Amino acid sequence: MKIVFVADNVDGEKSGGVVSTRRFIDFFKKTDELTVISSGKAEENKIVFPAFYVPFAKKQMQEMDFLFAWPNKKVLHEAIKDADLVHIQFPFFLGYQALKIARKLNKPVVFGFHVQPENLMWNIGLDYEWLNAFLYRFFNRTFYNKADLVMSPSAFGKKMLEKFSIQVPVEIISNGLPKQFRPKQCVKEPEFADKFMILMVGRLAKEKRHDLVMQAIKQSKYKDKIQLVVTGQGALRAELIDLGNTLPNPAFFEYVSQEKLISLFNTADLFIHASEIELEGMAVLEAIGCGLPALISDAEHSASAQFALNDDFLFSAGNLQSLTTKMDYWIEHEAELKASRAGYLEKAQSYAFEASAQYARSLYQGLVGNEEKAYR
Repeated sequence: MKIVFVADNVDGEKSGGVVSTRRFIDFFKKTDELTVISSGKAEENKIVFPAFYVPFAKKQMQEMDFLFAWPNKKVLHEAIKDADLVHIQFPFFLGYQALKIARKLNKPVVFGFHVQPENLMWNIGLDYEWLNAFLYRFFNRTFYNKADLVMSPSAFGKKMLEKFSIQVPVEIISNGLPKQFRPKQCVKEPEFADKFMILMVGRLAKEKRHDLVMQAIKQSKYKDKIQLVVTGQGALRAELIDLGNTLPNPAFFEYVSQEKLISLFNTADLFIHASEIELEGMAVLEAIGCGLPALISDAEHSASAQFALNDDFLFSAGNLQSLTTKMDYWIEHEAELKASRAGYLEKAQSYAFEASAQYARSLYQGLVGNEEKAYR
């Protein structure tokens, strides 16, 4: 198939949506004739448009490692006219023009659902229910309802699109677990050897609730035994480091390579995911893929609770007492915690990246096949 894959940003490392986009692109490069339309670095079979930030949100966009691509209509038309299918990843300026041209040329269009209104609004300090609802309806009306198919990374995402009147089919395709995230023989860092190591992974942003986890550690019965390790970058880094330094064992902050991250997943005792906004939660999936038990927030606007092994691994979103109680329980029941690793590993197997990518490709083939039949 000749696939044109349209995404404002495919080079970032902080945003889960961008990291996932790159993984799917790398897969389709091996299976099909793929043209990527984006901003950023030049590479083979990639059309590069200029990047820009929205002035009033430049700081927030930089912190989220995201930017917009400024489209050129003639170049887009030239790229799309010979395509069998167009996949658009983000509902912004580039996506709008690509959608318009693809529809005019009668090309099948698939849209990815990777932009959660709550996430956008939370990060610019405008988290109002009415505004989130407006954005869902706007995205559905302007983008998703004009596609042939929308791909959502979770059942939660599909439910939110349906709540706000999506009118085209929505298929659930997980971001997927790459095979390198698996159990490995790794040695815990010497300075953490006698500690109960809690790991948090992700952008250092307000909605991830690092502050709540640190408060819970402070009031834990086992605060002198806990070592918190935080990986990631983001706007709150300096603030969170200051807060982490107030713990009995100061929190360890580091932006790590994938190899080091896999080592941490394999040597930590417990993963805590307190985020209140997630369309899936790739960090949780990668953690359980390595067999690391995960204690997860049951947040209303997050899909990540789907990864919890049972209710003992869920805590009430934003509730300090609930988190502290659950965390202390698992520190007290270390044998039970270790035994849960097998269950988490089994759960992770149903999210293999290869299966997600193959399923996405089979949906592409279905749409292209239907288009060909229509012209016979």
